Amino acid sequence: MDISFLKPPSHLESSVKEFWIWKGVNVRELPWILPSYECEMVFHLENPPLVETENRELIRLPKFHIVGPQTRRWRILSESEISLFAIRFYVGGMYSLFSNRGDELQNQFLKIEDKYMLGGFPEIKKKFLLGGNLSSNFLSEDGISEFLANFLKQYPGEPGEIPTYIRFALLELTRAATSIGSLCKKMGISRKQLDRKFKEIVGMAPSEYRTVHRLLEMVRNPEHYRKNNPDLRFTDLAQEFNYSDQSHFNHDFKRISGSIPNEWFREYEKMSHFYNHDSSDTDRMET
Repeated sequence: MDISFLKPPSHLESSVKEFWIWKGVNVRELPWILPSYECEMVFHLENPPLVETENRELIRLPKFHIVGPQTRRWRILSESEISLFAIRFYVGGMYSLFSNRGDELQNQFLKIEDKYMLGGFPEIKKKFLLGGNLSSNFLSEDGISEFLANFLKQYPGEPGEIPTYIRFALLELTRAATSIGSLCKKMGISRKQLDRKFKEIVGMAPSEYRTVHRLLEMVRNPEHYRKNNPDLRFTDLAQEFNYSDQSHFNHDFKRISGSIPNEWFREYEKMSHFYNHDSSDTDRMET
């Protein structure tokens, strides 16, 4: 199993977090995928798999699709290994590039239409769409990066302007202790106004975003796993992330992830396959 992450071209760095590649991935070795505000564009090299949501809904993924902001956890189901490449956006990245609304993408796996595929690569269009063999040059890291950058260049949509107060809220809400009421007062807007525009751009309410961000920051840190830090105490973790007590921490973690902390943080091997630990959500958050 080979999972790698590529840095996007500099002109995309404010909106695109990373390009990433799966080669021969056994999905049984992956964790449940947690709720997230990071949209993705995914390009499967073979037949796409099923996904199962936390409420047991089964969805057959399109071969080329957009993963919208997710307020639920889900997992990939496949008997065979999976190979794909994908674009992972920063929060609000699809809005800033294409004016794609987060609230219209929420909990969706939308098909990318064939007519938008492979701009700049007409010589491989038929093979890609019909499942033929692709050249090793195209499947190199440079070839994939070039394809994805060209795809974004020709994808339809106009850049969207993210208001300054939303950019400010995105940063403020990365702090678990931030009160949404006090944040609105500081910005001089109503809670209703913040909720409406925030959902439009991000795809979830400010309170959901704050909760999801806290969990993702927690599980994406290698030092929170028993393998790397056997002396870690969950009471310390709860305090670090501003939980009032251990019971609140355990309840919140189980509600969102489906696992108690002790179970989750034993599974470093699964998590280390899935997240790029060199890239932080707060590095480029539409500031």
